[in-house]
Amino acid sequence: MDVVCLGGGGAAVAAAVTAARLGGRIALVSKEPVGYGDTRISLGFTLYPNPAGGDSPEALLADLLVGGEHLNSLQLTELIALKAGRAVEMVEEFGHLYRRDREGNISRVVFARSGGHRISRTLSCPPGGGVAIANALRAAVQGLVVSRTDLRHAGVLVMEETVACRLLLREGRIAGVVCLDLARGETVVLECGALVMATGGAGWLYYPNTDCTRGATGDGYALAAEAGAELQDMEQVQFIPFGFTHPSSIRGIHIGEPSIAGPRGVLKNGEGKVVLADLHRMTRAAVTRVMALELQAGRTTPHGGLWLDLSGNLQEADGRQLWEQSRQRWAMDCVRRAYGERAYRWEEPWEVVPTSHYCMGGLVTDAHCATRVPGLYAAGQVQGGIHGANRLGSVSLAEVFIFGEIAGREALAFSRRHGCPASGTYGEEIQAVDKLFGRRGEETPVAVKGRLHRLMWEQVGLMRHRAGLLSALAEIARLREQAAQTRVVPERRYNPEILDVLELSRMLDVAEMITAAALLREETRGAHLREDFPEPVEALGTKNVVQWMENDRLQTGWREVKAV
Repeated sequence: MDVVCLGGGGAAVAAAVTAARLGGRIALVSKEPVGYGDTRISLGFTLYPNPAGGDSPEALLADLLVGGEHLNSLQLTELIALKAGRAVEMVEEFGHLYRRDREGNISRVVFARSGGHRISRTLSCPPGGGVAIANALRAAVQGLVVSRTDLRHAGVLVMEETVACRLLLREGRIAGVVCLDLARGETVVLECGALVMATGGAGWLYYPNTDCTRGATGDGYALAAEAGAELQDMEQVQFIPFGFTHPSSIRGIHIGEPSIAGPRGVLKNGEGKVVLADLHRMTRAAVTRVMALELQAGRTTPHGGLWLDLSGNLQEADGRQLWEQSRQRWAMDCVRRAYGERAYRWEEPWEVVPTSHYCMGGLVTDAHCATRVPGLYAAGQVQGGIHGANRLGSVSLAEVFIFGEIAGREALAFSRRHGCPASGTYGEEIQAVDKLFGRRGEETPVAVKGRLHRLMWEQVGLMRHRAGLLSALAEIARLREQAAQTRVVPERRYNPEILDVLELSRMLDVAEMITAAALLREETRGAHLREDFPEPVEALGTKNVVQWMENDRLQTGWREVKAV
């Protein structure tokens, strides 16, 4: 293959389609069906320039840098500001349309303002949201699909329900990837000239306190680090403020971001005291910070959250218009089902709790999406540097397509310049996967996963402290020992335990990265809240936390934020 793209969401599909249309022979390897992942469950809100509303690349760049507290990579953030419209163009090329006015144009009347933005520059989808975008992704790939017997021609070989197990290196550069076809139970080696990592984030570390999909287990961070890539700012895990507290079956599913509060929505603690007003203009990190302090103090609602009271909006025309817009976008249906008719109509408050939503940290890349490992590229949530310490609303659905397109184009160019490394034999790497089947042990992998979920939420979640972080690192080491003793049934086809074992290994790696980075950053900045260091430290505001593997051990240090 010329390029292997790992992932099945917007970034991976954008990379695969771009490279295939340029004549590349591409493999798209996805743990889930193509079009699934966090792209599918998004509401579909996408950043788009709004010059009629006073927008400009300079204005957008300023908002992104202020929101990210200047931990952003300036090169990457400038690309977002300059290419912000490309994402909507690409999605519509794939066959999905965004909202238009009555004349069929994208005009001022169809824009909304997402949290952290000073002006309205967000487009929404017609009913269907992320599901409709995901269907467009599948359609875009389908038109380029080739079979396993026809790999000499340009196109995309789609391998769904296939998990990447290890990246392969030869001659100091990417040579391929070892995968496990979960449906067939077959271990597969894909050799390639370049690889695009687009595997999404790691929100599932915090289950059930997350709105991310089950596949968001941080695989790409761990695989790339093992291959020699650097990561940055892994402590910056975004908790979107408003998630459901109950019923338990939907705990963590997000209701909305600060902008949903409208001009007169307020946040109250469990005692009924207003703790935050005018929150609709605040960033997600700022609102979550206030909520975390109230939750820590124990001033909570019956189900462990706070009250979001939107009833004040009903007294004014602009507030009532906001409710109507939310209703038309189907954004309120989940509230009706969980909390009832009066809550749906904003006549009584909702119980809300922050929920793990997005990882701002990730692989260190340049403006071409290239990591320091020759032939390894990254795009989407797995890529670091774009958002700094906090992601603004609606930017992620722009980012995945903008950088997915860049990564696909640049990876193919690298592969064509350098060709594929000489073919090798990878018996040891294949055997490492095969020997997991039928392994005997005292633990089930899902039980160890559950302990890791609780640990991350309790010690490395909303509010962090040195003692808790040190305790978490020690517990992660113990969980590694337990993970090594997990048992797996010998069945090869559709064996869920083998997926749990593979994911658990990567989740433990990423949990250690997040915890070690959080321990090093002794300040509160962006999404990273330290109880023992509640204020930002000026000297640390110009530094990224950087991590890499050395002699099979995680190393953590500082690097000055690059100004260019």
